[in-house]
Amino acid sequence: MPARSEASFTDAFIKSLKPAATRYDIYDKNLAGFGVRVSKSGTKSWVALSRNMERKTRVTLGRYPQMPLAAARQRAMNALLEMADGEFKRSTNLQLFEHALDDWYAKDQRQNKSFIQVKNAMELHVRPSLKDFKLSNIEKRDIIRIIDRIAIKAPTQANRVLAFTRRFFNWCVSRDLLGVSPANGIAKAKTETSRDRVLSKNELTAVYNATFQMGYPFGPLFRILVFTGQRLNEVARATWPEIDLDARKWELPRDRSKNKASHVVHLSDPVLDELNALVGPAQHTLLFTTTGIKPVSGFSKAKARLDQISGVSNWRLHDLRRTFATIATEELEFEPVVVDRILNHVNGSVKGIAAVYQKGQYLEKRKAILDVWAKYVQSPTRLIALPKSSHKFP
Repeated sequence: MPARSEASFTDAFIKSLKPAATRYDIYDKNLAGFGVRVSKSGTKSWVALSRNMERKTRVTLGRYPQMPLAAARQRAMNALLEMADGEFKRSTNLQLFEHALDDWYAKDQRQNKSFIQVKNAMELHVRPSLKDFKLSNIEKRDIIRIIDRIAIKAPTQANRVLAFTRRFFNWCVSRDLLGVSPANGIAKAKTETSRDRVLSKNELTAVYNATFQMGYPFGPLFRILVFTGQRLNEVARATWPEIDLDARKWELPRDRSKNKASHVVHLSDPVLDELNALVGPAQHTLLFTTTGIKPVSGFSKAKARLDQISGVSNWRLHDLRRTFATIATEELEFEPVVVDRILNHVNGSVKGIAAVYQKGQYLEKRKAILDVWAKYVQSPTRLIALPKSSHKFP
């Protein structure tokens, strides 16, 4: 096969092209400058070639068969006209995924009520994987890989990201940046039951960061939930007499505990900071109140706002406890029995002297675990390099 030749393009002809020892180009007899490049591996890419007295410009338009012949020919006509008019630099910028995504935000999404949720989801899950791609090089399998990764722990979130991704690529097609959307024909993930939900590190970070866009009472309340792993009602109804800032502990009385067992919670540095910030304006017995008399309420609305800001969905506030327990035992390798005591789970199997031992001796271990957990939450990445001696106990 010569380095360059011409032929009348039909779908059957393009499909019949085979790889050779070196890559080669074939150009369409019916549209000057429109061609297909066949690589040594057999990949077929549409190209547009413009020549003038000063230079030769070639641009890749997309891949076959992801971009069909008719769409590629139309895209080539537009690209050749732009190159002839000297406007092609603007067009090629939009061929990069990152540039097109930013343009989509600005021109199509910013006025939508769901813009924050859409942007956060795309920034969290899609941009990191596709940021170095040209639009024309993105294939269905690239998107499937993203959706499958999310679906392992959050199928509903995966389906939402898929819907946003389809919306983006459909916009690209409407703007003639693509001939066909690579998100077409991707099946939705099977939904999960909320009781199985464990947030990933990226989701946990997104939720934690989002709380700083929420003021009192929900911002600090949600952060204390994250750092302590305690139950929502127990944190929401906490009172100042239960808090000892000097001793760095919160003593939950048995009459407020779900299992009717008194419980001591260590106050890690960020929790202590949150509480100290509340001390100044505190005029009530309750830590979190909007009336001064009753504990804070309205969690459904606040949680919906948190989802919108963070871009994380299909989870309950109670899942923060499961997330803490799962990461603490499986990733940070803490002793399950000690993590269980932090969560104040009582199964009735530990009694007598052993129970006294757990209440006393495990307290130091619980302090160490919550201190490491606080660093994990605040770290932008996993604490991979933690020495085992720092969190494994005899």
